[in-house]
Amino acid sequence: MDTIWQDIRYAVRTLVKTPAFTLAAIVSLALGIGANTTIFTLLNTLFLNPLPVAKPSELVAVLTVASKNATQFGNLLPLSYPNLKDFRERNVVLTDLAGYSPPLALSLSVPGATEEPQRVFVQLVTGNYFDVLGVHTAAGRVFTPDEDRTPGTHPVAVMGYGLWQRRFGGRADVIGQTITLNRRSFTIVGVAPEGFKGVTSMFGPELWLPSMMAPQLQPKQSGSWLDERAAVVFNTAGRLKPGVTIAQADANLKTIARALEQEYPEPNAGRNVTVLPITETTIFPGMRGMLMLAGGVLMAIVGLVLLIACSNVANLLLARAAARRQEIAVRLALGATRVRLVRQFVTESLVLGAAGGALGFMFGTWGRDLLWAARPAMVANNFVELKIDGHVFVFALVLSLVTGVVFGMMPALRASRVDLVGALKLEPLFAAGRRRLSLANVLVVGQVALSLVALITAALFLRSLQRAHTIDLGYGTKPLAVVSVNLAQGGYDEIRGRQFARDVRDRIALVPGIDAVSWSTNLPLWANLYRRISIEGRESAKQADAPLAVVTTVDLEYFKVLGLGVTRGRDFTGADRDRSMPVAIVNERMAERYWPNQDPIGRTFRFDSETITRHIVGVVKTIKYQTLGETPQPAVYLPLRQNYADGLVLYVRATGDPARAIGTVQRELRAMDGQVPLENAASIDDIIDQSLWMVRIAAGLLAVFGALALALASVGLYGLVAYSVNQRRRELGVRMALGAGRVDVVRLVLRDGMGLVAIGLVAGLGLSLVVSRALASLLLGVNASDPVSFAGASLLLAAVAFIGSYLPARRASRLDPLLTLRES
Repeated sequence: MDTIWQDIRYAVRTLVKTPAFTLAAIVSLALGIGANTTIFTLLNTLFLNPLPVAKPSELVAVLTVASKNATQFGNLLPLSYPNLKDFRERNVVLTDLAGYSPPLALSLSVPGATEEPQRVFVQLVTGNYFDVLGVHTAAGRVFTPDEDRTPGTHPVAVMGYGLWQRRFGGRADVIGQTITLNRRSFTIVGVAPEGFKGVTSMFGPELWLPSMMAPQLQPKQSGSWLDERAAVVFNTAGRLKPGVTIAQADANLKTIARALEQEYPEPNAGRNVTVLPITETTIFPGMRGMLMLAGGVLMAIVGLVLLIACSNVANLLLARAAARRQEIAVRLALGATRVRLVRQFVTESLVLGAAGGALGFMFGTWGRDLLWAARPAMVANNFVELKIDGHVFVFALVLSLVTGVVFGMMPALRASRVDLVGALKLEPLFAAGRRRLSLANVLVVGQVALSLVALITAALFLRSLQRAHTIDLGYGTKPLAVVSVNLAQGGYDEIRGRQFARDVRDRIALVPGIDAVSWSTNLPLWANLYRRISIEGRESAKQADAPLAVVTTVDLEYFKVLGLGVTRGRDFTGADRDRSMPVAIVNERMAERYWPNQDPIGRTFRFDSETITRHIVGVVKTIKYQTLGETPQPAVYLPLRQNYADGLVLYVRATGDPARAIGTVQRELRAMDGQVPLENAASIDDIIDQSLWMVRIAAGLLAVFGALALALASVGLYGLVAYSVNQRRRELGVRMALGAGRVDVVRLVLRDGMGLVAIGLVAGLGLSLVVSRALASLLLGVNASDPVSFAGASLLLAAVAFIGSYLPARRASRLDPLLTLRES
């Protein structure tokens, strides 16, 4: 132990004597470790951080497995509420099973308060939700069994800790206070503990309401969540009984699922269940794989940055060891063993790694803060906090120690093999310079190759982000804006709601600057209603085999607002009313799939849960319904006058700035009824921009890390060439004395430096082709081998590397040959 402390003290003294070298090494390592710490903090929160619940290892999720007609997000779906109740009552493997809905956006106001109503996300949960999770309130109580038995009878709420602090200042008298959610009064009975945002590692609610309040809050067009077995809405959390494994639970619940399919064949046909650890469902399963791939890409890129930083420090150590040849030779001559010298050099590396790790941890904390500040402002309070916890600290500590060994071991071994006689005679190093620098050359080639991979990856994502804004949604977005209205939550029944929708459309159409206006049930890129359809003449024997289609209810002139013409047949008209023939318009994708080489006009179909036969009267262009990168999906449009919905989106086509137009529209709507909740007011371009925030953050991070890799690799190349020039001063002096000109010397040094760069570029291009193919699923509108990205990144790296080689080359060309020879 004494010798270890002696090595540490000696290492610190030695490093203090060379502040320039020490600072360069520590900063290089800190940048690499800081980048890794930042990304690990993000991935730790998303995938590794335990939920703030009791004994999370005992918790599982029960998911519906749709064997037929999976959506583009996969075949793992929530449960319907009736099925959830049956699974809870019939299973023998769970102590209890709770359910919770996706977050719903509602308007919150406090009676008597002066603050404007604010949008909050709420979650409908079963009465046993908090008990199953083992979550205890910070104030008040959780729901009681009586509050989850009869629909609409117990308007109570548990409030999130953050909302309690922001809106009510953390006051204890909030318990029992009344709040208003979309004009309905709810009584606060409890406050959730700090940091709890539900069973999620990404995005959660700030209010929890009993599931029995669903009829009062859900839009009419979404059906009855509490009664329909086909409505797969409720995610689940169950707690295993002692001694029960996940495999046993899965087998038991699959048996129940088969029984339910026999008892209720229509809604449950082709549906089974699976049981997963709750930690695998904290992110929607349809997105988890994509996020894991994206996280893996980010972690790989920052890993490359760290490798480049380690290569830089290794080169610095090689140069430093060469400068210490005489010291090493003297120590060997006095009896020091090679093992003892290696241990001393590795100790110095570990000291550098520890210092770089400490500074890198600070950089990682700053990076975490920048990431946290980049979350969308309108939902900033709903994201799970990025925490620097014990996992992150251990990661940074281990990374620091490992990097200390990795970058220190090879230079230490090389340094301990010094030529004892030559070093003691002070023989110049340049004679064997090229051989001695072979390891340094390999390291620089590796830096160039790895930095090119980082740059090309960043370029692909930046190009993807750029192209995403130009992806054709199927209609022009520039003049369009939307605002969401929930008529039921504004107190409107169907008769008054129909009249209000007509009055709004007629009034807004007269507003200056508005070219056209219509209603729809879907926001752009947020279509979420799929229904099975039974096509005349192609009826499926099983309901599970019936095809799925996106369903949107629209008002008159909807297609005119979007700038879409009806390609066949006709548009909806005022004659398409309640008592007229039920009609529908389908998109071209649906027409091509189900009536190839035929005219779909006049064909009929019905929805799975209805007996109404609908006649197709028109065909329109296929557009993007859910994501920018989606494959074309079949879609059905229904006329609002035949298919009333109370959750509506007003679409307006402006003649000027759509953002200004939507402000005018909101004022007109409030003038007509100030109590109707208005949400999601934005231009469609803004909505597209919001949908790309994760892509934008990923592209920004990759750009930063690519630039960091470029800078580190360039500094490494500069250092190597500068060191080579310094070791070859005598050779260069002789050349110049024999007649070599400055241009010749510059060409000679550049040839050596850029030769290494060329090898690194070739290796980097080959590696980038492999990496880019693995990233293809994450790119929008860009080919994985995009020539612009590959050529641009290569040229940028070559240009910066040329500068890094040219600067020491120019300095070499200015050597005084007489002075150089005299010094030698």
